[in-house]
Amino acid sequence: MSNSTSPSVALHQVVICVVFTLIFLIGMFGNVLVIWIILCNMKQRFPTVILLLNLAVADFSVLITLPFWIYSFADSWVFGASFCTALLYLVHSTMFASVFFIMVISVERLVAVLYPFTAQNCWRRGTIRKGITVIWSTSFLLAVPVLTEYRAAPAETPYCSQLQGSYQQQKGLLLFETLVGFAIPFLTLSVCNALVAKRIDRMTFEGRRKSVKVTIRVTIAFAVCWLPYHIRNLLMISSTLSKRSSPETSKMLLHISEKLENVVGALGVTNSCINPILYAFAARRIQKNFKTSGIAKLFQQLNKSSADKYAKGSNSPRTNSQQSSC
Repeated sequence: MSNSTSPSVALHQVVICVVFTLIFLIGMFGNVLVIWIILCNMKQRFPTVILLLNLAVADFSVLITLPFWIYSFADSWVFGASFCTALLYLVHSTMFASVFFIMVISVERLVAVLYPFTAQNCWRRGTIRKGITVIWSTSFLLAVPVLTEYRAAPAETPYCSQLQGSYQQQKGLLLFETLVGFAIPFLTLSVCNALVAKRIDRMTFEGRRKSVKVTIRVTIAFAVCWLPYHIRNLLMISSTLSKRSSPETSKMLLHISEKLENVVGALGVTNSCINPILYAFAARRIQKNFKTSGIAKLFQQLNKSSADKYAKGSNSPRTNSQQSSC
C-alpha cells in the first residue's frame, strides 16, 4: 500500500473504533440498567416487561462481542479461527433474537390494546413464556449456517471473515437472512404499530400522543438501523447473479458492498444500543421502578451533594451514600 493511502486507512480505522466504542459503552449501560431494574426492582413482571427483559439480554449479548471487533479493527484478528466462528455464531443468533423480540413486542402490544381479555388469558396460560422459548430456540437454529456453510479464515486474512462455500449457498443464505431477519419482522412491526397507533389515537387518556409517537419512532428506528444492512445483502446477491453475464457490474456491486460493510454493521448494532431508550425507558412501569431504585437515589444524592457544594462553597461536602436494594 502506498504512503498516500496509509493516512486515510488509519483515519478510517480510528473512526470505526471510536464509533463502535461509543455504541458499546452507551448500549451496555442502557441494557444492563434495564436488566438490573427488572430483576431487582420489579416484583410484578407483566408480559411486556418479560419481553423487554429478554430483548435487553439479546442486545447485551450482541454488544458484548464489540470489544473483539474493535481490537480487530485497531490491529488484527489474533483470537483464532474457532473463536472467530463462535463469535460470528453468537452475533447472528442474538441479532435474530433481538429482531424477533422487537416483532413479538409489537404483536403483544396490539393484542393488549385490541383484545385485552385475550391477552390476560394468554398470560395465565403461559403463552408468553412458551413464545420466548420458541424465539431463543429459533434464533440459535437460524444461526447454524454460520457453523456449517460459512468458513472463518483469520489464518488467511488479518480479520475475522465469513467465506461461503459456493455462489448458490451465498445467495440462499443472504436471501434467507433478509427475508426472515428483516422483511417479515418489519412488515409485522409496521402493521401492528400502525393499528396500535390508530387505536390509541381514538382514546382519550392522558399521554396518548406520546404513545403514538413512540410507536412511530420504533418503526422508523428499526428501518433506519436494519434496511441498509439488507440492502447490502441484496447488492451481494446481485453481484453473485451477474458474475457470469456481466463481470464488470458484478465487480462494481461487490466493491460497493465491501465499502458499506462497516457502515451497515454499525447501524445494525446501533439498534441494540437504542432499544432500551425506545422500549424500556418509554414504559411507565420501568420509569416508575427506575425512580424508586437505588441507582436513581444515588444519582439524586450526587446531584444534591454537588448543589450543596456549589451553594456553600465548601471543598468537602457531606454526602450520604445510599446503596441499591439488589
